[in-house]
Amino acid sequence: MLLLGRGRRDGMTCFGATPDGVLTALAPRIALWLVGGLLTIAQSPGGLSGTKVAFSLCLVLAPAVVTHFLARLWGRESLWPRYITAALWCDWLVLFVMLVSVALLAVILPAGTNALNAALLLNGIVLGYNLWLTWFVARVGLALGVWRAILVVIAVASAVLGLGEISALLPPHYAPWQDFLALPPTHGVR
Repeated sequence: MLLLGRGRRDGMTCFGATPDGVLTALAPRIALWLVGGLLTIAQSPGGLSGTKVAFSLCLVLAPAVVTHFLARLWGRESLWPRYITAALWCDWLVLFVMLVSVALLAVILPAGTNALNAALLLNGIVLGYNLWLTWFVARVGLALGVWRAILVVIAVASAVLGLGEISALLPPHYAPWQDFLALPPTHGVR
């Protein structure tokens, strides 16, 4: 993970290319989803909680589904198991980058900085790294050119954003970005 997270191509060889490798990489996400889902429903049973749980499962599975479709379309299906295994494990690096960013911002930003500005800066750093990491792992793992790797990033981001929009449009009108970006709630949005 650390090799790929620093932009080293040879990190890809550290990951298995088997179905068991894919399932092993997916298992922690599914476990967190189960625990989070149970806690969400236990805390507030109802339609909105059910929507949150379903939405989060879609977020867990969307990158694998979208990238598998693209890998198959481009004749890279045999490379996909190693790629998705690496991608799933490398996503944990984003949390590490977020923690380091929080610590650095706490030291660098002047006292009294607007909470919204600090949240936007933190989210910008984390988003930028996540986009680069997604691009790099796709490029190396699926043996893609620059533009196809960019298309992978756009496709995954579009799927995630599309799921969020669908969730907001359909009852009970869950607005997930308030939760995920840790932004202060706006008036009129639940």
